[in-house]
Amino acid sequence: KERELKATMDRLNKKPKMVITDSQVFLKAEADTPPGVLLTSFSILFARQKGDLATLAAGAKAIDALQPGDKVLMAEACTHHRVEDDIGRVKIPRWLRQSVGGELQFEWASGSTIPENLNEYKLIMHCGGCMINRREMLARIARAKEAGVPIVNYGVAIAHLMGILPRALSPFPAIAEQLQEDQEMKGGKI
Repeated sequence: KERELKATMDRLNKKPKMVITDSQVFLKAEADTPPGVLLTSFSILFARQKGDLATLAAGAKAIDALQPGDKVLMAEACTHHRVEDDIGRVKIPRWLRQSVGGELQFEWASGSTIPENLNEYKLIMHCGGCMINRREMLARIARAKEAGVPIVNYGVAIAHLMGILPRALSPFPAIAEQLQEDQEMKGGKI
């Protein structure tokens, strides 16, 4: 559990090379993971394994451009039973509203289809894709690119919203470096 990470780290004779966490507890895991230990999440690992991590990481920048009233597609590949504080229905929308400073128009798609009208959205926020294969996830990313709409997955978005995306990408230095270079060229921050 996240509340046990610090105590576990303190008991280890040798620090681990990497900590892999649930994206929802990124801040706590980041605070309790010593510098020099790589940190990422299951969702970011899925983004690399099943999708295109570089494209999804670049999509995180679109979060900063969102304005109140913009339309965001929350896309989930599965049709799981929603829980009270659901990540895609409650938590991420709340964090996005806080980041934007106002209301956004959210639409949800779940299961095997996503809307045809992707160009209506300012951002596509996609789940980790654990229930679909790489080909399907890459097809969804390609559709977003064709529509000219940035796409980001939950883990990458959460890391960005929490201000720790560079560290969350630390196991993938080439992608972290590219993202940093892109931001420096545009005069922004990650």
